[in-house]
Amino acid sequence: MAREIDTIYLDYMDITDAYVGDVIEDLVLKHYSDEIDLAEEYGELLEYISRELIRGLFKTRSPSPLFYEKILKHWVSSKASLLRNVVSYLLSKYLENRSIVG
Repeated sequence: MAREIDTIYLDYMDITDAYVGDVIEDLVLKHYSDEIDLAEEYGELLEYISRELIRGLFKTRSPSPLFYEKILKHWVSSKASLLRNVVSYLLSKYLENRSIVG
């Protein structure tokens, strides 16, 4: 049974962290360290990236956590440079949204 996309469960965030966490940390440290404090914002950032990956990959409904994990595992193993570009884009969108809200 599919879950609504606006609800991000901890299992999706855990999966994102397991497969994309190193990419997030690397990109933040290399390109966004002046703007993002990983120690304070990592959970919020992880939630944002998880939600946006699910929306982008699955459009209207969120997948089962197992299917989401399968997709991320595939991206990490065969589309690593694309994944880095997508995460970098999402980091910039996160900062843009944060400045609009904050």
